[in-house]
Amino acid sequence: MNVLIRNKPLFGTVDVISSKSVSHRSLIAAALAVGTSEINGLLDALDLDATKHALESLGARFEARFVTGQAMRQVNKIIDCNESGSTLRMMIPVAMLLDQVFVFTGRNRLTKRPLDVYRDAFKPFGYHFETLSKETLPLSVKGPLKAGRYVLRGDVSSQFVSGLLFALPLLEGDSIIELTTPLESKGYVDLTISTLRRFGVEVREEGQMYLIEGKQRYQPQTLKVEGDYSQAAFFFVAGTIGQEICLTNLDPESIQGDRAIVRIINEMGGDIQYDQKATAFVVKPRRTRGITIDLKDIPDLGPALMVLAALSEGTTVFINTERLRLKESDRVQAMADVLNAFGVQVEMDGDTLRITGVNALQGHVTIDSANDHRIVMAAAMAAIRANGPVMINGAEAIRKSYPTFFDDYQTLGGDFDASN
Repeated sequence: MNVLIRNKPLFGTVDVISSKSVSHRSLIAAALAVGTSEINGLLDALDLDATKHALESLGARFEARFVTGQAMRQVNKIIDCNESGSTLRMMIPVAMLLDQVFVFTGRNRLTKRPLDVYRDAFKPFGYHFETLSKETLPLSVKGPLKAGRYVLRGDVSSQFVSGLLFALPLLEGDSIIELTTPLESKGYVDLTISTLRRFGVEVREEGQMYLIEGKQRYQPQTLKVEGDYSQAAFFFVAGTIGQEICLTNLDPESIQGDRAIVRIINEMGGDIQYDQKATAFVVKPRRTRGITIDLKDIPDLGPALMVLAALSEGTTVFINTERLRLKESDRVQAMADVLNAFGVQVEMDGDTLRITGVNALQGHVTIDSANDHRIVMAAAMAAIRANGPVMINGAEAIRKSYPTFFDDYQTLGGDFDASN
């Protein structure tokens, strides 16, 4: 799908889509509970379809908002994760609870995303963990997972920690996850622990270790998935560079790490306030200024903040950008290409990115999505400040996490045409 956007500020109220991270975690916990859980507001997107299919391969059943878990069994040997890194990394230890071979598959960049953290952590236990090609996937694994001490790096992805946290409490013995490096994106592990607790499972954190008691059981629950700060980030930026936007369905006290978007934009001179009466964030347009932004724990905010940086006074410096290169695209290079097309100066130096702001973006340009949902959304927000129309090729990538993105864009007055 290609989308032609005509420059027009967004204005109005948007009900923020449900959190992808919370949806993944709620699905897994509910499937591990024996009985039926009710999950309201579950995100409907390709990444969540991948997690559902993976859990169905282990015997879980899904009907609308209801998830029924039962004693785990192998229903399908092949687990297709499509392009979902969350599905792949969090489901590997869960599948390894069974004493059977599973083969994980996927496509596009997922087949190249690193899994060495698990390989190294599993090596002392002698598990079968074998890639079946020169790439990461297909991957053949076999349990049964054993209780014990799992030593792993924390600076590649928090998803490895989350995967083990889901599986280890179900074992007969106690376990420890020990990190050899500081944990990046810790907020996502906090989100996992919060989900575990919601479903009756406890984990203790001590320094760089997580202590997991065995013989625990997940309990079915009824819950509502909160809104997604990672996706809301693009509308926070749109309101700052355009006209006033109100964002509903966001918990102002959420433990989502990407809630940092509010603080960062305000530090740049933005004006975002939470209206308790309206239960909404109100974003007012402001001319922002460049600052230094550390993306170590918030890599998914990179594309949205880079658009804001392009329209801010002075230079914005992004540090610790290395993990952006391991996403659905190399997001550092992809965003540099996007902003260059809009006439913005971007300098890359190792893990540092510098963006010098401009007053207006060049229009009459074509943007390549790099098959990345966040690049599509970033380009769409930049287009509202371009001095001519903007074509985004490959915009169907939004189906991965936010299939209704352009519906919300249009609700806010966005002017575009879509074609296949």
